[in-house]
Amino acid sequence: ASIVCQVNMVPSNYSELKLYPAKDQADWQEAMDKELNSLKSLDVYENARLPPGKSAIGCKWIYKLKTGVDGKISHKARLVAQGFDQSPTDYDEVFALSLKATTLRAALVWAARMKYRI
Repeated sequence: ASIVCQVNMVPSNYSELKLYPAKDQADWQEAMDKELNSLKSLDVYENARLPPGKSAIGCKWIYKLKTGVDGKISHKARLVAQGFDQSPTDYDEVFALSLKATTLRAALVWAARMKYRI
């Protein structure tokens, strides 16, 4: 009896991917193309000129192997921004409201007790 073991390797970055065999590179390239097409179809980004003295934020490919319910392995690639490269002056106008449900509930209880109209 013989045992067959298939090792699926996941690259940690694009440079490492370029060292993989051509077949593996093709599988990962297909996943990257799918991600780029998805970003384009969703209008996630637009080309713009950078202000003088500013530099673009970098990005990095993240690779994962996913196993479907049928046991088939698929290659997934995600392009993520490296926002940690920003200097404070580049993002001082960014605002994202987030609210926990418990905080909202407490505020509504307080407003009801104070007989505020909502």
